Amino acid sequence: MNAISPLEGTLAALRESQIRLITEISETIGEIGEAAQHDQQRLREMAEDLRDQFFLVAIIGEFNSGKSSLINALLGENLLPVGVTPTTEAIEVIRYGEIADRRPQMRDESTRVWTHPNTGAPGVALVDTPGTGSVFQKHEKTAKDFLHRSDLIIFVISAKRALAETERLYLELAKDYGKKIVLVVNQVDLLHAHERNEVRRFIERQLQELLDIKPLIFMVSAREAMAAVQNGASNPSSDPGGIGALKAHLRGVFSETPPAKQKLLAQLQTAERIVRRYMDAAQTNANSVSRDTSKVRDVQNELEQQSVGLEAQLHTARMEIDKVFDGLRQRGVNFVDTNLSFKLLRRGLNREMLQSEFRDVVIGRALRDINDASGDYVNALIDNSRLYWRGVIDRLNQLKDLLDQELSGLDAGVYSEQREALQEAIRIAETELRSYSSGEVLEDLRTTFATNMGNFTMWGVTALIGLILSIVAIATPGPLVGAGAAALALPAFIVGAPLAAIGGLAAYRYYRKVQADTHREIIERINGLQKTYYETLDSLTQRERNRLVQYGQQVLTPVFSRLEVLTQRYSSQLAQLREYLTQLETLREGITSA
Repeated sequence: MNAISPLEGTLAALRESQIRLITEISETIGEIGEAAQHDQQRLREMAEDLRDQFFLVAIIGEFNSGKSSLINALLGENLLPVGVTPTTEAIEVIRYGEIADRRPQMRDESTRVWTHPNTGAPGVALVDTPGTGSVFQKHEKTAKDFLHRSDLIIFVISAKRALAETERLYLELAKDYGKKIVLVVNQVDLLHAHERNEVRRFIERQLQELLDIKPLIFMVSAREAMAAVQNGASNPSSDPGGIGALKAHLRGVFSETPPAKQKLLAQLQTAERIVRRYMDAAQTNANSVSRDTSKVRDVQNELEQQSVGLEAQLHTARMEIDKVFDGLRQRGVNFVDTNLSFKLLRRGLNREMLQSEFRDVVIGRALRDINDASGDYVNALIDNSRLYWRGVIDRLNQLKDLLDQELSGLDAGVYSEQREALQEAIRIAETELRSYSSGEVLEDLRTTFATNMGNFTMWGVTALIGLILSIVAIATPGPLVGAGAAALALPAFIVGAPLAAIGGLAAYRYYRKVQADTHREIIERINGLQKTYYETLDSLTQRERNRLVQYGQQVLTPVFSRLEVLTQRYSSQLAQLREYLTQLETLREGITSA
């Protein structure tokens, strides 16, 4: 059996380079995933076809459309069996050979190989495929799987069943593969003369409207052609059955460009279309990952915005608390000034009244105002946090839905892990959302604040009463006792008057010092109380901020990490596929100019 004439020199080297490149492309595509296994097999078969060197002309069509009869007419003898039921169960390959071998050789379970000198040109092989639309599913699968291996397709349709739906689908598939197509309308002997033109126009219109293709159309009758052969017709100008026109066209195709070069260029074109399809898929996947990354980045940005929002809310709450403590300081100082005056001290001390006045005048509604300010802050913090976590859950659910939609087109293994990471992130966010209870937080704050304010009130009453008692003791003169008191009054006055003046001045100075110290002490105590309140709110805010930060770092980081893995994978795929396109183009230029 002779294949295409042995290649030598540049063209032979280019063929070897093409075989190596297609084989490498098949290995790379095979690593993409299970969905690529079919295309990997296609590329391997293409490389094998290049080694065989035959230019494959595939005859495709529905069963009983006369494919085998057409091949017999092209060969000029009844080589292949024909019938009204699906007769072609295997691929029938009729290779060019100078001597006909009418005993087929089984190359494998699905391929029978014949040899004949009338395939059209040296190196050309005619391929009879099982009929499309066959009642046997394996027939249709065999025909479809062979489409990509062909270098030229002769699509046969019956004149009585012009362009069935299955035929349209196969033509569309051949178009997508970028194959050269010749359309043959067989069995025109079953039509009247005027019907033939109507069928031809109908088919042309359908091909244009449905597939946007304009292949050459040949109206033939393989049965009439074979009848003429059997009857020994010798007038070539009569062209019985119209087969002569089809043969002439094929001879022109084979003579215009050597079949060897056509073979190389056709396989290059198929390989390029496969590479471009996977490039488009890789780019789509890369875009999807980029969108996914943006969605996760949006969640992280919300974390930052929420943290900034907490700071603003805390600042507002502290301003309100500052007002309360400013008033508390002012009332505390006024209370000290009022109750440490000499005039009031000389009237005596009512401990119960002093305690009541301190609570009413100094403390007053301070605790309630602080609780209101802190309560507003806690409610705002919790309400905003609930909204935030709901937003996080919504965004992550959207991302998960997107993954579910794209899972079939992406790396299933990596995206399965990604989906698990997202589900865990959603679960944690939902747990965080359920953990918020303003009532519990507020009750804890109010208990803390009430304890702090109670301690301050106890200190204030006790300290002030102690100070007042000590000052009263100094400011009130002790009683004179003894029988000689009156007699000693004048000398005592003479001596005591200056001492009294000096003592009074000292007492006044002591009083002022005590008053100043008391001012400072009560302000320091109030400042300390205010600091404790701030620390309580700061601690609450910091805990909330830590929740946000930990979620961003510990939960979202794995999501980012897997997205980064996918980004690198698809970027690598795109770079490799682009390199393959460059190499394919270089080969095309070399083959064209060889």
